[in-house]
Amino acid sequence: MDITAKQVLELAAKYIGYKEKASNKDLYSFTDNAGCGNFTMFQAELDKAKFWNTPKNGYEWCTSFVAWCFWRIAGSEAKDILCLTGPYGASCVSWAKYYAAQARLFTKPQVGDQYFQKDTRDGLPCHTGIVESVNGSTFVTIEGNYQNSVQRVKHSLNSGTVYGFGRPKYTQKMEEEDMVRWAKLDDIPEGYRAMAQRYVDAGALRGKGNGEIDLSEDMLRVMEIMRRYFENMMEGK
Repeated sequence: MDITAKQVLELAAKYIGYKEKASNKDLYSFTDNAGCGNFTMFQAELDKAKFWNTPKNGYEWCTSFVAWCFWRIAGSEAKDILCLTGPYGASCVSWAKYYAAQARLFTKPQVGDQYFQKDTRDGLPCHTGIVESVNGSTFVTIEGNYQNSVQRVKHSLNSGTVYGFGRPKYTQKMEEEDMVRWAKLDDIPEGYRAMAQRYVDAGALRGKGNGEIDLSEDMLRVMEIMRRYFENMMEGK
């Protein structure tokens, strides 16, 4: 089953503004019967599919929103894609452990990662969402059960509330589709632009002509690593 971060995020974004329900009715309305009962269409559909080990509608639903986004695309294969190899409980603590057991829990985010928020009281994961974008030390997520609704949320890696990032098993095609590429120098974020300009001036980066360089962040990072390596070699370090 092919599944990409782009597919998951496009689906998640369609439900921004959806409000949880006070009771088990009007589940498919974005705003009707809004309340704090933890009833949602996401958990109702997962319960019907017997996705979790027990029914979850009426319980905290951040994990169910993430799972639902993958399940709607990949069906039963979503469990493997999301590293859910245990008894399929909807606990952030258990889910982070499943990722860690498969060496897929990281400290730095990528687009499409599953973000785990840290509870500052005990240091354990307590909330989750899907990483939509990353810019330096900040990242944006789409989260269910954020202020009782689906919301786009901005975070900082330096906030002290980041537990880690689980990396779902997207298909290889995802890495090519979702890689950020810059067509021209002006498209490159300010923090990287001077670095890229240095390679253009040195003739190491010529691109396609007419000002087009077709450069990705990964390519630029590799070039910078190699530059530093050869500088250290020349200096005898």
